[in-house]
Amino acid sequence: MAKCTINQQQTYNIDGILFDKDGTLIEFSSLWVIWAEQLIAAIMSKAKLPEKDRDILSDAIGFLDSQRAWDPTGPLCIGSLDELKTICALHLYKRGLPWNAALEMVTNAHAEMEQQNDWKESIKPVTGLANLLRQADTHSVKLGVVTSDNHEQALSHLQALEVKSYFCSVIGHDQVKHGKPFPDMVYKACMELGIHPERALIIGDSNGDMILGKKGNTVASIGIVAESNQTADHLIDADHIIRTYDSITIAK
Repeated sequence: MAKCTINQQQTYNIDGILFDKDGTLIEFSSLWVIWAEQLIAAIMSKAKLPEKDRDILSDAIGFLDSQRAWDPTGPLCIGSLDELKTICALHLYKRGLPWNAALEMVTNAHAEMEQQNDWKESIKPVTGLANLLRQADTHSVKLGVVTSDNHEQALSHLQALEVKSYFCSVIGHDQVKHGKPFPDMVYKACMELGIHPERALIIGDSNGDMILGKKGNTVASIGIVAESNQTADHLIDADHIIRTYDSITIAK
C-alpha cells in the first residue's frame, strides 16, 4: 500500500494506478496529429479524392486540420482504431464505393502508413511522467494501461516511449467485450495486476476515462490536460484535474 497525493490536497491509499495512453502517457499532439494527417493523406491518395474532402474527413474524426488540433470529445481522441476506420470508410461509401471496397481501401491505407513510420522519432511523454513512474516503482505501486487503442499498437507505443517495462498490464479495446466507458478494462487490468479497483486510481484525458473509473469503482478519477491549448471543460466527471504529473506524489 502507498499514499498518493493529488495537487497537494487529497491523499489516497492505493495499490495501483491505471492510465489511459494517448493524451495521458503520450503527448497527444506528438503522435495523433501526425497520424491523422498521414492517414487522411493516404486515404485521399488511394481513393483519388478531391482536396475538399480533406476537411470533410478531418471533421468526421474530430481532427481540426487547419489548426492541427482535435476535439477532446471526438473519435480521434476517444474512439477505437476500428471506429476511426469505419468513419473514414463511410465517407468513401458515400462517395460511391461499395462498403467492402471502402473498408478494404481504408484498412490498406492505414497498414501502409504504419509500415512507413517509426513513431519513436516523434512520440513524447507527458511532462513529469518518468518521475511518477519511478516513484510508483520505488513504492511498489502496480501500473496498468487501459486504452481504446488495440493491444499490439499500445505495446508498440509504450516501447517507443521507453516505458513499457513499468506496466504489468496493458489492456486494449480489442481485448474486452465492451470498451470505454464500460468497466470491462478496469476489471481485466486489476485482475492481471492482482489488485482491487477500490485501491486503484485511474488517470485519463477524456471524460470517458473518468466515467470508466467510476463505473469500475476505482477510488478516484484523475483528469489530465497536458496540452497548453486545451481546457478541462470536458472533464465534468473528474475528481481532480492536473496539468502535469508533477502534481502527483507517491510515498509510503
